[in-house]
Amino acid sequence: MQAVQWDAKADVLSLVDVPVPTTGHGQIVIKVAYAGVCGTDLHIIQKEFPAAEKVILGHEFSGVITEIGPGVKGFTTGDRVCVDPNRGCGNCRECFKAQTNHCQNGGLRTTVGIFQNGGFANFCVVPSEQVHQLPAEVTLPQGALCEPLSCILRGWENLDNPSLDSRILILGAGIIGVLWSTIFHHKGYRNVSVSEPAEGRRNRISALDLGYQAVHPDELTSSISEENIRDTGYDVIVDCSGFPPAIEQAFSWLRAGATFVQFGCCPPKDKISISPFEIFSKELKIVGCLINPFTMVNTVEGLVRGMSGSYLSDFSRLGIKMFRLQEYQEAIAQLRKGTISKAMFEF
Repeated sequence: MQAVQWDAKADVLSLVDVPVPTTGHGQIVIKVAYAGVCGTDLHIIQKEFPAAEKVILGHEFSGVITEIGPGVKGFTTGDRVCVDPNRGCGNCRECFKAQTNHCQNGGLRTTVGIFQNGGFANFCVVPSEQVHQLPAEVTLPQGALCEPLSCILRGWENLDNPSLDSRILILGAGIIGVLWSTIFHHKGYRNVSVSEPAEGRRNRISALDLGYQAVHPDELTSSISEENIRDTGYDVIVDCSGFPPAIEQAFSWLRAGATFVQFGCCPPKDKISISPFEIFSKELKIVGCLINPFTMVNTVEGLVRGMSGSYLSDFSRLGIKMFRLQEYQEAIAQLRKGTISKAMFEF
């Protein structure tokens, strides 16, 4: 079969021929149907994030079961499924506290598509406990969005249900900013703005017809001041940019009692400067969210199922473009240019 493989030692991402995987005990082989390219994949090939020295990338994917290993129950060949690429070891302090995303043995240290071979291939073998059947209403392309949406659901849970009259700002209109926008609208929030420097991405937010305002960050800088922060500031800011200067700037746009959600993934060594006095005096809350502990079931059975016929029905409006696996270089190039919000491989 063909696969897109990252070789850290050679510093090369390439299309390779590898054997079709087979099942071991407790494993399932999936014929991959759709696989999304994540910003994390770009960080990996830029050597900004850790990964296995040689690995088939792709941690956002869906497909059909073709082989079931011994010891697996509850699945049959032909089932349409998606994959949770993360799992804990089940035996450490963090796992016992339901913090599998901080597991010292599993979690981010064993992620499918980062530390184990993933979905940028015709077939992928996965532990059965990481496989989720798709409801009839959810298409296979939508199934490939379940993993990023499960991470957003983790962020939503950590945000802890802000009041519906909150003034909300999303930083960045890439695919994550787009998906956060649809989820806020799905949950009833109407006073939402999206800050984005690229005109094409601002137009994409407008084209969603959510009634949200897409603004250049310079507009916010010129309109928000200490004198008018009560009227022009925000109760919730969600960073989806992972761009430290934008994050640093946005802290001055928070109202008293506001919450800042750091969702965007910054390079590990980057720093920002914020005022401890401002955190103290405004009683600000800063919330992080790391991957998707225990959110995949609610994402597949609830969130995506509920949004499948509306917000997720037209991928072109979301800025998602399909590519063949052999077009991986062009897919990454368009993603980096920002001409699309997400590249997805269609098999």
